[in-house]
Order: sequence, then structure tokens, then C-alpha cells
Amino acid sequence: IPLESLKGLVELNRLDLGKDSSSSISGTIPGSLATVGNLRDLTLTAKRLSGTLPAELLGADAKGRLEELKVTGRISGTVPASYCESPSPKQGESKEYGMLQDLELGDNEHLSGTLSWSCFTQQYLEELRLDSTALSGTLPQFVDLPRIEEVDLSETKLSGTVPGRLCGKPGADPSPLQLLKLSRIEDLSGTMPEQCFKLANLKELNLKRTRVAGTLPRDMDLRQIEVIDFSNSGLSGTISDGLRRSKSLRFLELSRAGVSGTVPSFLNSLSLDGPGASCRLVDDTHSGNFQCPLPMDVPSCTRIYGQEIDCEYDYASPPPPPPRGFDGLDDLSPGMMALLLLFCLSGAGAAVHLVRRSLAPRKSIAEAAAMALEMQVGDIKVVK
Repeated sequence: IPLESLKGLVELNRLDLGKDSSSSISGTIPGSLATVGNLRDLTLTAKRLSGTLPAELLGADAKGRLEELKVTGRISGTVPASYCESPSPKQGESKEYGMLQDLELGDNEHLSGTLSWSCFTQQYLEELRLDSTALSGTLPQFVDLPRIEEVDLSETKLSGTVPGRLCGKPGADPSPLQLLKLSRIEDLSGTMPEQCFKLANLKELNLKRTRVAGTLPRDMDLRQIEVIDFSNSGLSGTISDGLRRSKSLRFLELSRAGVSGTVPSFLNSLSLDGPGASCRLVDDTHSGNFQCPLPMDVPSCTRIYGQEIDCEYDYASPPPPPPRGFDGLDDLSPGMMALLLLFCLSGAGAAVHLVRRSLAPRKSIAEAAAMALEMQVGDIKVVK
């Protein structure tokens, strides 16, 4: 990071160093970078960045007044607790000046430890992205993020339940939340707060591969929703009639969840058919938990891999096992292979003396047959 060449930029308020994997920016992050110019927004998304997050970069211990921090690379260590501690305003500064608005630390697989609970009580925070990290700990139940618009905690080691206040406080103004991604958090459980299904501004709700449960409300109201992914979750109920108001819905994934009932024909009036769109109710060519017959006027949701979903397939019962029979010559000992061959050649009454060599390591049928020294009508004998 060319720190020396940046110090002369006294009016600099936004710095973006490396926005893609081809960036040549490398090394560690100097804490004094926050003192450059009048920096408010710092983006470091170079794949060759390494080291830890310096405490003096953001928050109460910061040397500057950063409000937005985005870091992606090979960052390790933990998130300093001071990052979510508000700095004391200086004389003449507004109360919003220097307050955290955007914290994006995703795609740092070696970033670990726990996140300070104060990160969930930031009055001016609008984006919180910590996806694809090794961050752990229990999600706090007390959440106060009145301005939050995007939350992505997917593919982390966090645990606990979904905080109800993450989707707004009772009696307060409607939540501005637009994105809520909690997918692939294996230890996330409990019941999904009902208010999360009634967010007027929400565009994506992703609970894929979690243990989050609960019944989908009949009066679901997600008018701006574009992406719903409840696959491999514990959610149940039926497809809400309220989804008919979701005209922008282009991705609906319900496979391997507990959603059942009738597939409503109004799905065909949404945006689920076309470039980039997807509607997946099951994960194979059978009806899953949904009632048959499936509506033929909803082809985008009642076909999979180009095939119509088979309503005759019994999803609840496994297919019958194949009849027991001969599993193959490779499962026989050399001696038994010789007996079988001689049985076929000589008739059902053949009896064979086999020498000890026939019990040696497995040989071909021809070799095993050659070991047979004599035949005799009568009882089968194996000479050891």
C-alpha cells in the first residue's frame, strides 16, 4: 500500500485500492492509513492482502474518522472490539460524523474470533457483511439497527437464533432492511421471527442450509422480494397467497424444506420464468411434499431439468430393494467359482474334490477350474 505517496492528498475522502483479484496491491494494512487526507470510505479488496486488522483503523481507537470499511483478502486474526465503539465527537462535529455506516469484512476465510455485541447496536450502520469467514459466537437477541439495509452473515460459524429485532422493532418505523442472508450457518436454529416475512423493502431472504424452523405466515407480505431460498431448512407451511403481490420474485427455492400443500397457479404470473430466473420446489423429478396434480400452467415450477415432476412417485416410501440373487463372480471364492463352472458343464449331480490350492488367493474361473482334480457322483467334498 503506497502510504507515503498518499499523505499529500489532504482532501482525499474516498480511497479504493484494488477492486478485483488482479490487483497488484499486497502486504499488510497500516493503521496510519486512516489518517490520510479526510478519509471516510476505505476499500481494500485485493486478494494478496494479508495480516491482521489494525485497531487504529476504525472506531473508538481510530486515528481518523472512517465511516465505511471494506476489506477482502487473506486477512487473519480477529475483528477489534473497538471497531463498533463510537468515537467521541470533536467540537464542531455533527453527531453522525465519523460514525460507522458500512462494515464489510467478508471473504476472509481466516478471520476468526467473536464479534462485539456493540456491532448490533449501531444507530447509523447500513451494511454489515461478514460472510465466508470463521467468525463464531452466539447472535445477540438485543439488536438495535434502525438504519440497517443489508446483513450477510452466511457461511460463518455463528450460532443461536435469528434476533427478532433484526427485522425491526415493534411499534417503530418499518425496517429499511433489503437483504438478509443467513445461509449455510449450520448452528443457526430456533423459529424465524414473523416480522421478517413482512418487510416492505426486502429483496433477498436466504436461509439455505440452516436449522431455522417455523411456519410460513399466510399473510406474508414481501412486495419487493426478488430472491427467496428456504432450501434444506426447517421451515414449513404452505406457499403463502401473499406472494402473489411479489411481482419482482425471480428466484424461489423450496426443495428439501417442509413446505407443502398446493402449488398456486399465480406463480406463473410472477417473474420466475426467463433469463436468470429459477423456481425449484423439489430436488428430483417427483412432487415432494406438494399435492398432485400439479398445475400445468406453472411450467417454471412444475418442471425440473426439463422434465415434468412425476406425481406418481411415492416420495415418502423408498423404492423396493432389488430381488436377492447372484451378485457377481467377483464375490465368490476361487473354489466356489470352480464348482459353479463344473456344475454348469457336468449337470446338477456333479461332485468335486478340490485340493487345498483352490482356496488360495482368487484366480480366474479357468484357473480355478483347472485346480479341480477329479469328479465323483455323490456328496461334495472339499479336500483341505
